[in-house]
Amino acid sequence: MTLMKFARGMLTSLVSFLVFTNAFAQSKTVTGKITDSKGDAVPSATVTVKGTNNSTSTAADGSFSISVPSGSKTLVVSSVGFETKEVAISDNMSITLETKNAALNEVVVVGYGSRKVKDLTGSVANITPKDFNKGQIGTPDQLIQGRTPGVLVTPSTGQPGAAPTITIRGTASIRGNQQPLYVIDGVPVSNVGGTVGSASGVEGGTTPLSPLVFLNPNDIESMVILKDASAAAIYGSRGANGVILITTRGGKGGKKGQFNFGANTSISTTAKRYDLLSPDEFLAQAKRANIDGGSDPATAAVAVQAIDGGANTDWQDEIFRTAISQNYNLGWGFNTKRSTVRLSGSYDDQQGIVRNSSLKRFTTRANLSQKFFEDKLKFDVAATYSNTKNEYPPLSNNAGFQGSLLGAALQFNPTYPVKNPDGSFYQPGDQRNPTQMLAYFEDKDNINRFLTSVAGTYQIVKGLSYKAVFGYDRTTTERIAFADPRLGANAYGGTTILAVPSNGPSENLNNPIFGNGRATKQNNTFTSILFEQYLTWDKTIKDHSINAVAGYSYQKFENDYTQKVGWGVNIPVVRPNDVFVKNFNNFKNYRDLFPGFYQEFLQSFFGRVNYSYGDKYFVTATVRVDGSSKFGANNRYGTFPAFALKWKLSNEKFFEKSLGKYFADFSLRANYGILGSQDGLDPYGAIRLGFAYPAFGTNQAGTHLIVDENKDLRWEQAATTGVGLDFTTNDNRLSVTLDYYYTERKDLLFLGYTPGGFSATSRLYQNLDGFVVNKGWEFSANYKIVTGKKFNWDASYNMTTVENQYKNLDRPIITGEVSGQGLTGAYAQTIQEGQSLFTWSMLEFLGFDGNGFARYAKGASNQIVGSALPTFFAGLTNNFSLGNWNLSVFINAVTGFKVYNNTANALFLKGSLRNARNVTREVGFGNENPFNPGSVSTRFLEKGDFIRLSNVNLSYNFNLKSKAIRSLSVFASGQNLALLTKYSGIDPEVNVDKQLNGVPSRGFDYTQYPRPRVITLGVNLAF
Repeated sequence: MTLMKFARGMLTSLVSFLVFTNAFAQSKTVTGKITDSKGDAVPSATVTVKGTNNSTSTAADGSFSISVPSGSKTLVVSSVGFETKEVAISDNMSITLETKNAALNEVVVVGYGSRKVKDLTGSVANITPKDFNKGQIGTPDQLIQGRTPGVLVTPSTGQPGAAPTITIRGTASIRGNQQPLYVIDGVPVSNVGGTVGSASGVEGGTTPLSPLVFLNPNDIESMVILKDASAAAIYGSRGANGVILITTRGGKGGKKGQFNFGANTSISTTAKRYDLLSPDEFLAQAKRANIDGGSDPATAAVAVQAIDGGANTDWQDEIFRTAISQNYNLGWGFNTKRSTVRLSGSYDDQQGIVRNSSLKRFTTRANLSQKFFEDKLKFDVAATYSNTKNEYPPLSNNAGFQGSLLGAALQFNPTYPVKNPDGSFYQPGDQRNPTQMLAYFEDKDNINRFLTSVAGTYQIVKGLSYKAVFGYDRTTTERIAFADPRLGANAYGGTTILAVPSNGPSENLNNPIFGNGRATKQNNTFTSILFEQYLTWDKTIKDHSINAVAGYSYQKFENDYTQKVGWGVNIPVVRPNDVFVKNFNNFKNYRDLFPGFYQEFLQSFFGRVNYSYGDKYFVTATVRVDGSSKFGANNRYGTFPAFALKWKLSNEKFFEKSLGKYFADFSLRANYGILGSQDGLDPYGAIRLGFAYPAFGTNQAGTHLIVDENKDLRWEQAATTGVGLDFTTNDNRLSVTLDYYYTERKDLLFLGYTPGGFSATSRLYQNLDGFVVNKGWEFSANYKIVTGKKFNWDASYNMTTVENQYKNLDRPIITGEVSGQGLTGAYAQTIQEGQSLFTWSMLEFLGFDGNGFARYAKGASNQIVGSALPTFFAGLTNNFSLGNWNLSVFINAVTGFKVYNNTANALFLKGSLRNARNVTREVGFGNENPFNPGSVSTRFLEKGDFIRLSNVNLSYNFNLKSKAIRSLSVFASGQNLALLTKYSGIDPEVNVDKQLNGVPSRGFDYTQYPRPRVITLGVNLAF
């Protein structure tokens, strides 16, 4: 019996040994590394083979090695503070863990420090690369369009690098560009984009470049938007329009370092064109217009025969093109416990859809960080150099009835040929051949910008540190424009104007382009120097936590501008084959035009205290005192305080027993503060300033008074109040933020006539009575709709309401200059008591009478007919992932505003046909009388409401088994793919500058550079 038991036992042991040996023989060793969402190693994480007891822990650098039995397909990875994750087994695994309630624990920059999202008391939006718009991004401001509530980004035109209009929680000022303050790696930068187009020989002014055009969008780690006073008050006088903090990428990749390379190619086309009359339709309707104008059919036929050039030319085809653009990015970085380094470079070659327009940008960047003396001393260096070359077509915002390039193309006779038989350009009468304009006009600039910051932080004692920051920003620009002597005699008027700020003197230099040629050269150097130092104190005592900042800031700005014009070529240029040498020194005559040099200074003292108790109650108190050289002695300094409270109900015991079952975080916020602004005030606006010049035709000097002195000029002040609610559900699938805001902005800066004065020599800056109110709601929600092993779907939605009104204004102010033949001095907007800023004021069009003449309401007197400011805007993003595929779809909408179609007002009138100018088919076949004047009226005022499929991005991440290449992905993106609107123009999302007497405008569409439709293909890899 015992022998039998022994035999069975031996047999069982033998079988077990064989099974174990077989299993061991089929197992394999899997290695990998665990990191967090920032790329930092996660030590002591537990790695388990699912369904077994095989487990291991990661080393200090996040690496692991584990034996995996045959047939096992999944690893389970867990760590304290992170979401547990299941991943398919592969070779050389790289696994990223997400922080529990990652959005709440995320640390964001808030100005002179950083805070966790869960501890923020103010309204702050943090936008990171995963949320950025994708595709062809010319300037960083395009990254955030539509992505957060309260922030409205309106493209001015579709020209590469053009500055958009950005408003945060409504528009209030009536001076300056009203742009937010940009702070890049701690350095406030000025809104300097380049030189002005109005001085380059183009008739009228042009849209400036974005102040961020020098910055490579791929270098940006995050863009934090400070929207209310409690968040932005630390920047005091520059925070009234909001603050955007840009943080650039630091080094990653551990000790070994990591290279990243990206390349993409974009194809841009016109999304929409004007529906113009074809040659046959044009001739037929021109004949009809002559008959309707009183001619008999025979005379009308002769008139039409005289304007029939016999060709079939699509002038829109002549100026538009399919544009091909390229972008390349290369970065290298590493990080250790004490050192962080990232070096990067990029090259952009972006063609515009209008011929002769482009942007070429080369950037290099270095971010360095090093700790010394047992980490008590830390140095940070961030430096960017960029070279940007732009080419501009002859487009302007306020050309006369002949039009700049686009205006000329839209109205040029479609039966005219491009060239004459001898090769010269066909150029009849008072019209402008757009192809001749492209061939004979050149406008290019070269912008170099260097921005750097050097910061040293020393830990005096635990919790107390001192930081000093030096910032240097220098931009040098040279812009040269050439106009060929063969350019038609009707091009660009024929004189150059000597201009000064405000209503300065002018001189006719008697230098028409035709026969003379012309060159204008602008040189501009802008320098900003910043020095800041501040103390930071962090202390936690039991349930009490304090973070305090106190500091001093000094910033100096200096601008040096010169302009020169040359005319009269040394060698005649007449025949088509003659060569026009585009060299600025190739002229007989030169004249120095009005120079511009200024200095301004800003000195500030600031402090902020963040206090919390028990992670339940939070208080923030901020104050900044700013002194500006722009103001007179009586009001040079302004004080801007703010206060905010937050109550985290989710950490209360009563909450845990009730709503705590549903919410991981539930908080209430309230804030009040005063922000300041000097935006739009000239550097010497408060002092008596004159301009001396030689009197015309004599050698005697004359003097022109630009502005008079106002010692009592005050800062604009914006008092803001807000309340907010934030919550996140326990399953971390839904997070919501709701805010109500109310702002009163008073003491608005305005350049007007001295009380009692009536001449242009009696102007001065003053503060207007009354105040502007902006109020509304902001809502944002993020929801993980589907969370699966293979398929995931999450959505983000934001929306904003805005109500704007000027109260107690003692005088009406007009703006919004309307361009077009017979419209000199006409305007379409007013700012007045009880109305929204940029309210439309014009005749109310009731249609045409039986004779084709316009009928107007209320005795043809101007009426208030709506506003250019939107009352609602929203954005919706859907993100899908299936295996290695990722798809993002972004839609945005803007409603409640009206657009003035100045293009139609100036160009598309029935009378244009009698003058051999083309019009749209709607006008050509309409019943308007050809003698009906194109008065400013609601005939050309349209609702701008739209919904746009703005951005679609599809990407694929490859599973690689290469040790050389860490990751590889390819993507395809589309921008401006579809537009749903009733607006008859090209695009209702437009804001062509039509300011009048220095007062900005809003909502004008006048022969703007069209916004393109863009398809981009690209690849990104890391190695």
